[in-house]
This record gives sequence, structure tokens and C-alpha cells, in this order.
Amino acid sequence: MESLVPLWRWVKSVLTERTTETAESDASTSPSWVRYGIGTEPTLSPESVAVVDGVTSYLCRVVERGAPGARWRVGYHRIKSYIWQNHPVLASDGEEAAMAEIVPGAARGQVSGRVPSADDKLARTAAAAIKRLNGANDDMVGQDEPLVEVEDLGEDALRGRELEVSLREDIAHEHSRMVDRMVKNLAKEDGIIGAIREDREVLLVTTPSWNAAQLQEWVARYIEDNIHN
Repeated sequence: MESLVPLWRWVKSVLTERTTETAESDASTSPSWVRYGIGTEPTLSPESVAVVDGVTSYLCRVVERGAPGARWRVGYHRIKSYIWQNHPVLASDGEEAAMAEIVPGAARGQVSGRVPSADDKLARTAAAAIKRLNGANDDMVGQDEPLVEVEDLGEDALRGRELEVSLREDIAHEHSRMVDRMVKNLAKEDGIIGAIREDREVLLVTTPSWNAAQLQEWVARYIEDNIHN
């Protein structure tokens, strides 16, 4: 698990963006998480895609070792909006952990500069997945992790303050459609210039007047009223 920290630190230092010169034919040699997901990689260079592919495989092995009872299967949930429907997932006792999208999403946010991630991002993600797959119940998840965390990314000279919202994994995972509605409602609030869902668990909010505490209170209250219960 600890090896994921220096690994991700190094990966962040070598990531590069896709350029307009990159041929569309590159998609035919891309890993499956590109070909059967978004189709053509929009952000990462081919060299970075290769690095991310290797790191994804390594992350999967770390989680496999940490949760030896888990097995790979096709993701399924009776909820139609289930975000990992028909995706490859590690599963154990009704819990599913989809690993293939984690590294690419974090890499895109990092290389674009929109959602920089901490060095321990992958380590924390792996630990959370292992905990779920080994039988951690919902009460334990609720005690160990807050529903929402907000980080102040600083001022944008043209638009205002940028705030990053990190949602607890089970909320983003099991209630994805409702999270989308939450983002739309948040964007309509007075003082909010923009609200977008950068990643499955990450929202990026631009505001000239709200602070991190105010945004965290709004999101937490929305979750409690519309999702958590």
C-alpha cells in the first residue's frame, strides 16, 4: 500500500497532455478503459496513457492482495443509474469496487491542472476499496469518512474563488444521478458562478462570495436531505 505514494508522486511528475498532432488512430491501440469508455482519450498523451495503464494494473494488484476474498466480475446493480453497470469490478459480499477508472480520472485532473491530487490519493483509494471488500459496513464507513470535504484552491483572477468538493465514495458510487442533480441545483444558487462534476467523487465550484465552510454546509445538508437518508 505504501508503495502507491511514491509511485503516484512520480507519475504526476511525468504526465503530459495530448496534443492536436496526436493521430486518431492511436485509439485503436489504447487500453480497454479508453476504447470501451470514452472512446478517444481527450486529455492524456499516448505516453501518459501507457503509464496510467501500468499504474492501473498495479493498483488492481494491490487491492487484490489486500482483499483476497474478492473476485472480478461484471458490475451489476438493480438501480438503473448504477455508474459501474457492466464495468469490470472487484466484488465481495455484495460490495463492488471499480478500479479501472480511478487512475485515468485522477491523471486527467492532474495534468490539466483542474483537479490536482495529493501524493497519497491512490493509497487512500486502495485502502477504502480494501476496507469495503473485506466487509466494512456502512456504519463504519460513516464513522471513518465525512460525507463531504471542501478544499479552497484559491482565487481565479477573472471568475473568483475555486473550491473543490470531495464526496464520500459510497455517495458518489451509489447515488450518481442524484449527485448530478445536486450539481445542477448548486449552480443555480446565488453567488455560484459555476459548478461541474470533474470526476465521480469530485466537484469543482467557482464563486466570488462563498467560502469553503459555507459550501461544505450546503452540500452536506443536501446529501442528508436527498441522498443519505
